Amino acid sequence: MDKFWNSFEDWLSNERSNAPSSVNKMFHTSGAFWWYDTNISMLNTAIGAAGIAIGFSTIVVLLASRSPSLTLFSAICITYVLAATTASLVGFGWNLGFLESVCFAILIGISCDFVIHFGHAYNSPKGKVSKNERTKFAVIHMGPSILAAAFTTFAAAIAMLFCTVVFFTKFALILLMTILHATIGSFIIYLVLSDTFGPSEPTKLFDNFVMKMKQKCCGKRGDTSTNIEDGKE
Repeated sequence: MDKFWNSFEDWLSNERSNAPSSVNKMFHTSGAFWWYDTNISMLNTAIGAAGIAIGFSTIVVLLASRSPSLTLFSAICITYVLAATTASLVGFGWNLGFLESVCFAILIGISCDFVIHFGHAYNSPKGKVSKNERTKFAVIHMGPSILAAAFTTFAAAIAMLFCTVVFFTKFALILLMTILHATIGSFIIYLVLSDTFGPSEPTKLFDNFVMKMKQKCCGKRGDTSTNIEDGKE
């Protein structure tokens, strides 16, 4: 459709340039072209939503965990969830149409929930704690809750598979694939990365940076107050 529209538009542009000035404003339209434009807009929306999800979840993880390494692990895991879910839907024979784009844009946010919870739990132990102990703590204290959330969402998606409205069946299948890969990504990819390469002091770099900034700010304020007092004297 894109190739056909461009060839038609090129031909019409040539006709406009050769037509008299009184009749050189003609244009072409079609219901098929409107549908094509809508699908292209939805595709761009889906891609934009994926980028927004990865970008904002990265910012949230960075602010919550105060650890660049945990943020990197989360970004890798979220990217896996999005790629694996998309690949699964392609394996089912789906094309990215109107309904698929809407469902995809809605469910992208689900892909980042589990890793954010695991990152918060990994960061909870205070002081210098080994990466293995932090990972174990995250699995024990947050793992059951994440599995329960995955189970309830999975059950709701299975119930929607028996709906008669096409949107709900498509939504259910995307939800199933998203939850499945989010669970795999968080329990396998994220926890393996944190257990293998995770920091023993996740917030050390961030805390040192904040402390230095505070010292500089406090130092400048101290110099300013001293100058004001000297001026008064």
